[in-house]
Amino acid sequence: MRRRILCLSFAFLAGGSSAKDLQDSFDSGPLNTSKWTTQEIFPEQMGFIAPGRCGFSAIEIITRDGDNGIKCEDDCQRAELRTAKASWPSFGDETWYAFSFRIKGDVPPSGSARSVIGQWKGPGDHSPMIAQRFDNGVFHITVQDNEIRRVVAKAEGDPDRLVAAQNLLAKLDPHDERAVSAVKSLQSLDLLAKTQPGLTDEFFTEDLLKTLRPNSNPAEGKKLSETLGLNDSSLVSQFSALSFVAEPEKYFGNANIEIIPEANRALPDPSKGWVDMMYRIKPGRTDNEYGPKGKGEIDIWADGQKIVSVRGNLGATLKKDTPLALEGPYFKFGTYRLRIPGTFSFQFDEFSQASSKDGLAPLCSAH
Repeated sequence: MRRRILCLSFAFLAGGSSAKDLQDSFDSGPLNTSKWTTQEIFPEQMGFIAPGRCGFSAIEIITRDGDNGIKCEDDCQRAELRTAKASWPSFGDETWYAFSFRIKGDVPPSGSARSVIGQWKGPGDHSPMIAQRFDNGVFHITVQDNEIRRVVAKAEGDPDRLVAAQNLLAKLDPHDERAVSAVKSLQSLDLLAKTQPGLTDEFFTEDLLKTLRPNSNPAEGKKLSETLGLNDSSLVSQFSALSFVAEPEKYFGNANIEIIPEANRALPDPSKGWVDMMYRIKPGRTDNEYGPKGKGEIDIWADGQKIVSVRGNLGATLKKDTPLALEGPYFKFGTYRLRIPGTFSFQFDEFSQASSKDGLAPLCSAH
């Protein structure tokens, strides 16, 4: 009898409807609250700019020095809009998304950590299963396998080196405090060398700085790795491809995530103009105890070019002893970051969500 009740319960949880098409050009004035919820933003944090990406206007979310945000600690700034629940897909359904965005204002090349500017969260997720981030001045996209994170695309650098650096971090134990401290020290040194070259040239030897670069002298890299307490000296020269990320310890440990870059293509820089994004998302995990059981799938395009495909275990494992409604993932955009000084403007336009690519709204060609 208990088994039958559980089966009926999971059937109910899985019984959601397919995603409803949702489009918003943000041209009609006030925010349409039938499409977006505002529980994580104050009214004074949003407005409209003209012209927009294609039409009359776009929505703008501004984060200022004194802003905190709803459901945000004193050291945090938050201003986000979320799709209305009526438009959420059933968890496991293939859903397509398209939108345009750009950023303006104060974005320091270092110190701007844990800056999320768009995210998808599914049932059981602590960190978003997919996130657009802007840490230390670098636009990048991450995915989660439970609590382990991976960068799948970024706006500068070599995608192959990025994958190599993450593979090296995957060998480290996230519970090893010495390894966490060592990687954070390595990150600080690398960011300092990139953002304050005059200072590092004055206080550090050229041989030391060379160890941070690809194809450096293995002997010098070994000395630095031993000093830091890292067992693998190759991480010293490879880590620079990943030094921009917040919380590098989130990348420790194995993740069942396959990253397939397209022709070494980088993401565009949203601080230089509008970026047009398109996502195909089909959630899944091979270890789910209910819900979508199979590899999840993500495909990402930027400015009309395919950037990357991702396959593997996405989001949080669904457990039978803690059943959750199979809804989402839901999409949020705006700003969620640690407090930094200055004024940050996130501009967003031409949003479209559909169950197929053909259902997305067409985008104007002018950039």
